[in-house]
Amino acid sequence: MCGIAGLFDRNGRADLGRLHSMGQLLRHRGPDDEGLVLIDPVNGQSFTHGGADTPAAVFTSGLPWAPARSRGDSASAEYGVGLVHRRLAIVDLEPTGHQPLCDAQGRDWIVYNGEVYNHVELRATLEQKGHRFLGSSDTEVLLAAYREWGTDCLQHFNGMFALAIWDGAARRLFLARDRFGVKPLYYQFDGARFAFASEPKALVLTQPHRLSAYLPAVHDLLALDWVDHASRTSFEGLWQLPAGHWMSVGEGGLRVERWWSLDPQARREGSADAHASAYAELFTDSVRLRLRADVEVGSCLSGGLDSSAVITTASRLASRGLHAFSCAYDEGPAFDERPWVRAAVEASGATSHVIVPDGSDFWSVFDRLALQQDEPTAGPGVYSQWKVMELAHSAGLKVLLDGQGGDETLAGYHRYLPTRLRDLVAEGDWSGFASLWGRVSDRLGFATTLLHTFEPWLPGPLVNALRQRHGQGKARVVSGAVARAAAPTPRPAVSGRSALWDHLAFDTLVRQLPSLLRYEDRDSMAFGIETRLPFLDYRLVELAFALPDASKLEGVTTKAVLRRAFADRVPRTILDRRDKMGFETPTDLWLRGRYSAEVRRRLTRPGPFQDWVRRDAVAEGLEDFLSGRRDIGLQVWRWLSLEAWSQRFLARDPRVSPRPAETILHAGRHRSYTEATSGVEADRQAGVVAG
Repeated sequence: MCGIAGLFDRNGRADLGRLHSMGQLLRHRGPDDEGLVLIDPVNGQSFTHGGADTPAAVFTSGLPWAPARSRGDSASAEYGVGLVHRRLAIVDLEPTGHQPLCDAQGRDWIVYNGEVYNHVELRATLEQKGHRFLGSSDTEVLLAAYREWGTDCLQHFNGMFALAIWDGAARRLFLARDRFGVKPLYYQFDGARFAFASEPKALVLTQPHRLSAYLPAVHDLLALDWVDHASRTSFEGLWQLPAGHWMSVGEGGLRVERWWSLDPQARREGSADAHASAYAELFTDSVRLRLRADVEVGSCLSGGLDSSAVITTASRLASRGLHAFSCAYDEGPAFDERPWVRAAVEASGATSHVIVPDGSDFWSVFDRLALQQDEPTAGPGVYSQWKVMELAHSAGLKVLLDGQGGDETLAGYHRYLPTRLRDLVAEGDWSGFASLWGRVSDRLGFATTLLHTFEPWLPGPLVNALRQRHGQGKARVVSGAVARAAAPTPRPAVSGRSALWDHLAFDTLVRQLPSLLRYEDRDSMAFGIETRLPFLDYRLVELAFALPDASKLEGVTTKAVLRRAFADRVPRTILDRRDKMGFETPTDLWLRGRYSAEVRRRLTRPGPFQDWVRRDAVAEGLEDFLSGRRDIGLQVWRWLSLEAWSQRFLARDPRVSPRPAETILHAGRHRSYTEATSGVEADRQAGVVAG
């Protein structure tokens, strides 16, 4: 797991000062090593750099990509391409794992963030085709795969990745992102200059002008509780490459293509037991692959079904005992999963580590989250997740397994039950509908069940009235300017398979999972930790979406296939759980109590937030929340998160750019880029932008 960044200027030289700043802002993602290469896109000449975090052995390794060396007459080179890498060493801890990495001829270069878990098998295939490797890293395998298969190489990868390859022959920059967007990739392009990075901050805080908010994203958070969109971000002019897509930048401009999608026609026949057996077998193999590392692997453990399945499966496969990391609170059973954590620990034999925050550091963590998350967040679970990563970091772990993805692919939330009812209506299965209706409405309430089941057939005014009544009036707080900027809300594509299939695909690829993956990536990488997600092995996801709906929802039982599949390993007390927690956080209690004055201060202080909301509606809602009259803690969190994000990234004066790159890169002499920019390092660390 790492951080990557780069620049491609078709009409000039890549800005070395900005490249360095980008690398520094990504250091938390890769504290073990750093590297940079400058490339002349016309003649292929290159110059490699190291820095303060580059291990000494890398400089003396003699590798084709080792710093600092040049190919050709560097004095005459026009370095229009610059690639930056920050490394978290997980696989191949030797200098051969250093990046940026090139082929033997120095023609093609790669920077890469992620893990391709089947790299061992791919290496064997590529060796049979004549490729040779100097080390054991998956990075070499990815570059060789690109040289062998071109863009089709992506179909061979099983893993999580964001990569950038400079293709010397085609004179283009090729970038790609894994099927589900587990690893992030952001970019800017003005038609001539292209910049990319693993996190928005590396782009936003390294330019001479401040960016403004993308108001449709502000609207969606305030009115729809929605963060993270396929290609747009919360910043105007800053984009992300959508999951399952690749892009190229060259003389022909910018091109974006989808390379993977779910197939609604894929169907898995068989009995419920056969489905469970197939899922268990493939899940076990997914965990096996994700245990591949040259460092110790641990696991997150909430006490829920998914994380318990991960740790009990991993314990059967790991060569040594696992460490499990959990978060709990003393504010009552609604925030405490320790009984289930203990059951999973006993079943797996793992060593348990549990952190019990008291909230005393809430605001300091909250403000760090505003910077590390790069965009607003939709709920306080990020705080609990942060504390888990902090705990794992203090124990010296660099790799954790996690159960993310099971709920969205296997219908783990009760909100999918009305969608199942809708399918029964469409199928004319009135007997099944009648037997399920009462149980669903008992769980979710009559009005909610009515709305979400019959929404396609209800009159528009009635739907709007129900949404307004049962949606806590979220849209009331949106200012007129933001409301006018609202973009059309994406809806699930109709596949013809079923409403439930469409709902799960929408949440997996568009609405729910993308934000959870962003939270996971930023929280873990803030502490230099790589998280691996067995439920998002693409083979497993494709199997889940090929299964019949009844294998996921049996009556009101969620994730039915999972409960069958893991009956041989997960304790019965966990298999029988029907509540849904997952790192619940008592922020409502804290905000209503000792922190109420600070909440009021933050939501009324000057800043962009005041222009985005109706202040009277926010004040009314806040007082109702603090007094306990309304249970809108999630809304209050979103207001606070949006406000903190705006203060951190938008409410700042434009800064003076440091000296231009031409004063750093000059004919006949190249200093290390840390030396060349050390004079402005303090300003950069404080958030001052670079040119």
